[in-house]
Amino acid sequence: MPAKNVFPLTVRLAGLKLRRSRFTMSVAAGLPVLLVYFGLRESPSTAMKFFLLFFPYLFLLAAQDLAGTELRGGGLENVLFLGGDFRRYLWLKNPALAAAAGAYAAGLFLPLAAWTAAGGEFEAFFLAQFGLGLLAGLYYVGLAGALSYFLKAGSNVVVILLVQAAAIVSLLLSATSRAGFIEHLGDGRFPDLGSRLALLGLASLFPNLIVSRRLLAGALAVGAGLVAALTVQKALVRRLELHK
Repeated sequence: MPAKNVFPLTVRLAGLKLRRSRFTMSVAAGLPVLLVYFGLRESPSTAMKFFLLFFPYLFLLAAQDLAGTELRGGGLENVLFLGGDFRRYLWLKNPALAAAAGAYAAGLFLPLAAWTAAGGEFEAFFLAQFGLGLLAGLYYVGLAGALSYFLKAGSNVVVILLVQAAAIVSLLLSATSRAGFIEHLGDGRFPDLGSRLALLGLASLFPNLIVSRRLLAGALAVGAGLVAALTVQKALVRRLELHK
């Protein structure tokens, strides 16, 4: 297949898979309702802040089982993927899924921005936060995509969520001993190397946090993590062989 035809095929197949995921479609349908509820119950700016913090998870959901099932189910042995095109297809699923999640997120952000502007609550920083959220979303796609080469079905997403849950529990249980770092998180100041490294580690676990004004420095870790995840994926794709 000509290289120029692989990406359109990837977009179609990735979109079909997303539409067939009941959970993903349920989240996509329910999120606007939740945002309207927050906007009416509290304020449009509250709905916007909730959206900016959590919309990167849309990218994580989109990347569930990016490669696992197809690698183990024999679907890549189709004549469409002869000549190694299956490698390009798997690699191009990253931008295809990221574009789908990003387009949906933008479709929610724009009316939210208009709503907050109509109420005089719009802040220019919302635009920067949306951009940072997109970076966090891309990181989720890269990380979940890399894990999907080793895990079946949607286990890649489950593993990430379990690690995040374990980190939250650990942080709560050790709140007393970590009081200094928690204070740094609260005021957004990280005066020593230890606290800065802790921030970078926290941002790697919870990339959504970089949308906060106080945790912008964590974007460095998220950007580096994205590059690392994509590098790992690229290496895995290059070495990939289908075994009949």
